[in-house]
This record gives sequence, structure tokens and C-alpha cells, in this order.
Amino acid sequence: MDLAYVCEWEKWPKSTHCPSVPLACAWSCRNLIAFTTDLRSDDQDLTRTIHILDTEHPWDVHSVSSQHHEAITCLEWDQSGSRLLSADADGQIKCWSMADHLANSWESCLGSMVEGDPIVALSWLHNGVKLALHVEKSGASSFGEKFSRVKFSPSLTLFGGKPMEGWIAVTVSGLVTVSLLKPSGQVLTSTESLCLLPWWRGTPSWPCPGCTMV
Repeated sequence: MDLAYVCEWEKWPKSTHCPSVPLACAWSCRNLIAFTTDLRSDDQDLTRTIHILDTEHPWDVHSVSSQHHEAITCLEWDQSGSRLLSADADGQIKCWSMADHLANSWESCLGSMVEGDPIVALSWLHNGVKLALHVEKSGASSFGEKFSRVKFSPSLTLFGGKPMEGWIAVTVSGLVTVSLLKPSGQVLTSTESLCLLPWWRGTPSWPCPGCTMV
């Protein structure tokens, strides 16, 4: 095995890093890798940055300021690999998309919020497109022979059966929030709690029927 290339990253002073903050990373179907870094400036301000790296050109990394005020906890690519979700410890979710279909140009104009509740899990709604690999035909020269479409119901559909786009997130307190991208470009969000206790959002209301305080 021969060494193809070596990448040398710019070295920052150790005082600028925040090793106590866990970093997020996600790999798309387009072989784009997204990962985060938190850097501390001389004024002790934190800059939370999202980096996009093409594995075919790993020496060329595009970085964008995330504008997240808390640590980024989740990164999630969509099925096409052209959009990226980022969520943080304050409950903010941002949807990043390619500008002019360029992998080195990203913008965020959509998002949702569960104020003050850290996001611990994040996923796009399934669009119903699912490919299956035929292991016995893995050596075939034709892409169509290697893969086949599998019937799979999308998470949510519009009239006519068209898949509806959006994402689902779970917070540390057990809130499940679903955000739908309407054809008009607006984001419709609904939130429910996995916790059956009546005080999950607000002032506790002891006692409650069927509850025992220990």
C-alpha cells in the first residue's frame, strides 16, 4: 500500500480549544463529512463552527459560523446529502442547504426551536426512497443491477402521496418535536412529551391521580 497524500491542518494554540465539549460529526451519501469545532478567542468568546469536507478533496475544507449559542449536539444529513441539520444544547435546530448546488457554499434560512431544552436525537423524516444492495451482484458493472428500489412508505405524505419533508427531534427532558416543511416554504412545528406527568412543562402540580411521592 502506497501513501497517496498527506494533509497538514493549521495548528491553533491549545488555549483556544474546548476539549470538554463533545463534537458532532455526520457523513452524507455524497461522501461529504460535516463536523464541528469550538474555538475560544482571546476575549474568551466561543465560536461554534461547522466544517464541510469532501472526502475526495480532504485538504479543501469549507467552514461556516453556525450562529449556535450553545454546544452543537447533533448533525444529520438528509437522504440526498444536500441539506444538513444542526441542533444545540439550547433546543435550536437549523437547516443548512447548498447555495447554487455548491458544496463549498452553505446557508441556513429555516429552523425550529424548543427553547432551553437540549436536543439529544435528530433525524429527517423518511422520503420513501430506499435502495437495496444485491450482494450476489455486487461485482456487476451496471449500477441498476447492483441496487433495486424497495417499496417503503414515507413518514408523512401530502395529498397525492407526495412525501412531506421535515425532521423529528427528541430533547433531554423527553419532548418530541416534529417540524414540517410546507410547500410555501414555512415551517410547521408540533411538540409532544414522552413523559406522562402533568408538570413536564411548567410548575409541578402535586398531587396527581395515580402518583406516589417518595
